[in-house]
Amino acid sequence: MKANRSTATPRPVWRLAIPAGLLLVGSAWLAAQQPPLPQPSATVLRVTTRLVLVDVVVRDKDGNPVRDLTKEDFVLLEEGEPQEIATFSFEQPGQQVPPPPPLPPHVFTNRPQYTVPPGPLTILLLDALNTRFTDQAYVRDQMMRYLTEQLEPNQRTAIFALGRRLHLLQNFTTDPELLRAALAQFAGEQSVELRRGEGIEISPQIAAAMALVPNMLESLQQFDAERTYQSVDRRVATTLKALRMIARSTAGYPGRKNLIWVSSAFPFTLNPTNFALYRNYAEQMRQTASLLTDARVAVYPVDARGLVGSSGFSATTSGPFGGPALAGQLGRESELLASSHHSMRQLAKDTGGRAFVNRNDIDIAVQLGVADGSNYYSLGYYPTNKDWDGKFRRIEVRLLRKGVEVRHRRGYYASNPADAWQELETNQEEEERKTGDLQDALFSPMPPTVITFLVEVPPPQPARPATVEVRLLVDAHTLSFEEDGGRQRCHLDFLVGAFSPQGELVNQISQTLNASLRPQTYQRIQQRGLPFQTQLELDPGRYTLRVLVRDNRTGLLGVTDIPLVIAEP
Repeated sequence: MKANRSTATPRPVWRLAIPAGLLLVGSAWLAAQQPPLPQPSATVLRVTTRLVLVDVVVRDKDGNPVRDLTKEDFVLLEEGEPQEIATFSFEQPGQQVPPPPPLPPHVFTNRPQYTVPPGPLTILLLDALNTRFTDQAYVRDQMMRYLTEQLEPNQRTAIFALGRRLHLLQNFTTDPELLRAALAQFAGEQSVELRRGEGIEISPQIAAAMALVPNMLESLQQFDAERTYQSVDRRVATTLKALRMIARSTAGYPGRKNLIWVSSAFPFTLNPTNFALYRNYAEQMRQTASLLTDARVAVYPVDARGLVGSSGFSATTSGPFGGPALAGQLGRESELLASSHHSMRQLAKDTGGRAFVNRNDIDIAVQLGVADGSNYYSLGYYPTNKDWDGKFRRIEVRLLRKGVEVRHRRGYYASNPADAWQELETNQEEEERKTGDLQDALFSPMPPTVITFLVEVPPPQPARPATVEVRLLVDAHTLSFEEDGGRQRCHLDFLVGAFSPQGELVNQISQTLNASLRPQTYQRIQQRGLPFQTQLELDPGRYTLRVLVRDNRTGLLGVTDIPLVIAEP
């Protein structure tokens, strides 16, 4: 979406809790004309049945994939306790799959089989927020070289760019011409936050003059440090938000996804001399890594600086303060470099990827990362520990065969959707977070994909304004339900936003469904889907409708876009 929140002028948003009986009558026509929904993917099953999936890459000593392992070759442990492997497969994405049946007129969907062709998925993330402008040109050249010389046929690839916000340059495609054209548009971006974090540059003459004033130099040093760490805070928050957005946007796609993140200055921990300025982003990183692994996204960080030597400073360099302060500046640079490489390796290890640092062949590093998505084992298990306490649980995969390298996710958070539901009912912060999730998804360049549904938008009758009917059928297997006195309870938010061709939000409407379903109704919904309908008013013109569904018990979302033309009366 090219929408800009500051220019959008939505009409008032209203919410309504709808009784389950009225809901089912209102959209029964859509459920009646659709065949039973297909069985959900394992990605969705994890949400409701606690099946934990672990994608495992196995390489021999020469770096070649090992393809002949069986389930008996694997030992799977959670917190050191052996787990029974319930599902096992060797994945080689890319086999030919018959196309899905055509949709009826005016019916749209976000189901993966309709939106993304089968095969390994690769995401290239070009990080301008955390990369110097001079390095970005080198990255673009290396990526262009990869797309020209190393891109495998039928390798479905999407390109993102991260600046002040996340941009989608090209959605998933196997066309190298489209990918190269999108990459050519990436001219780079000066990172204001990165420059602020590089320190204040003052000539040695001015620094000497300041040294004559008591405490002036120390005050400036303190101000410089505070500005640096505040800049890092903002970069970390923006970067992690972008990674979470990518996780949500690909979570509904089956199989493993490889995220090639080309960056150069993302810190994990900062240790300033002033303890009051201490920063540790370990918990935020781990939570983001957990969301990525839940979406089966393995991260492959690539240092955009290539082979890093000295910082370029010398005794004659005009640093911020000169003399001993220059040594402090060099020490801080060294610390940031070490933190950056540590964070890259940590995130790669947490998600089952691999970090590439201190090498100049970025295109080859990308090629090696992409290759992991073409051959891997998928293991699933139901944890023996049923205490969903929200704590992080470590996963370990061992092989009985010797002389092989194994990579996989390091663990997951054992969260309970019911806990999130209780917080949503009682915690104002959770209510605000829910609203923020909906608004983020409304303007996201690549929308979330976990909740899947069909939606019909019949051509509205010409009028000013015209009434636009929006009728949904949500795949119940992608939702979570809570047993409540013999009934099954669900709590959903529905939001429809209408965007002009210029990307401005013209109108939006939001409704809340809090339904308690009888057993027979619940069984029918499991077989046919959960229907819902709403409507909004629009003047004649061309629009893109963005339809959102959020499961408030889990926080998972699904989104699809629909073109709409309203004729003049």
